Amino acid sequence: MTQKKICLASDNWTPAHPLIIKAIAEANEGYAPSYGSDVWTEEASGLIQKIFKRKCKVFIVPTGTGANIFALRLCCKAYESVICTDIAHIHYQESGASEALVGCKLLTIPHKEGKITLDEIAKKLKKERAFGKHSTSPRLLSITQPTEIGTVYTLKELKALAKLCKQENLLLHIDGSRLCNAAVSLNTSLHEIAEAAHVDILSLGGTKNGLVGAEALVIFNPSLQEGSDHLQKQMLQLLSKMRYLSAQYIAFFKNDLWHTLATQANQKAQEIASLIKSTPGLSLSYPVETNQIFFTAPSSWIPLIQEKIFCYPWDAEKNEVRFIASWNTSEQDIKAIRSILAEISKHSK
Repeated sequence: MTQKKICLASDNWTPAHPLIIKAIAEANEGYAPSYGSDVWTEEASGLIQKIFKRKCKVFIVPTGTGANIFALRLCCKAYESVICTDIAHIHYQESGASEALVGCKLLTIPHKEGKITLDEIAKKLKKERAFGKHSTSPRLLSITQPTEIGTVYTLKELKALAKLCKQENLLLHIDGSRLCNAAVSLNTSLHEIAEAAHVDILSLGGTKNGLVGAEALVIFNPSLQEGSDHLQKQMLQLLSKMRYLSAQYIAFFKNDLWHTLATQANQKAQEIASLIKSTPGLSLSYPVETNQIFFTAPSSWIPLIQEKIFCYPWDAEKNEVRFIASWNTSEQDIKAIRSILAEISKHSK
């Protein structure tokens, strides 16, 4: 019997969780006011405020890039700039949307295991501010939690970044497309992450953790709320039939479904990482702290791996491959991955 090809390409490839589909179907009864004036959007916003234990403004939006650009647009004027790492999603995987739609400059800093460091931020600020009006005015620090390589900022690290932002009069944005995975990794709550970072504005992901095209922008800083309703429309992030997105967040946060799904993805990533560590010829590139796994392999192995497993070659120069576990990565998948790696290793000696 032909073995089904395993999917570790991305948690974006994964189907929605059945409870999410059920929530959409239940929202599909009768008529409801449009553009977010429905009871589902009201309830979803209330649940998110309850999760973060804060009175914040919540926008349900259809894309992660949209949430990020919406956030940057609220925070920055065209002459201001955003500090981020050189692998930040807003920098290298959003097709220049920040520059095109916000008009601000991104000031990139080399990452250290995915993270931005206090010393490098200080250096970048000093350099950018040295020429006054001839340079940009740094206004926002944007970090990704977990990072683009799956590592996680600790609460201590987030508090240190928050302190620096306060000292330097910077706003803090978190790109949290996989924030749920970070919370599970830290064994903490979404609230505690936001509290530690004193985050001003947060892109709260859902699609990568079992939802269908549903993300949220959460504004904690009241000074950023002015004009946000109009800007949501102007940034093309206002859907007419919002109830279908909002209903998903209700199911997501009720009974801690978000935690269950992120836990499954993280646990399976650890099991896959153990298989990689025990396979001669393979080597993990970074600590596996959430659901992303980066590893190097002999160049001849990569096409063989791709024959059996959907995945992305990440860095051709290093022969690096990325696996991502998802909420539906199963024990059967783990057994298949073990067999695939063992077979490739045996025939490559």
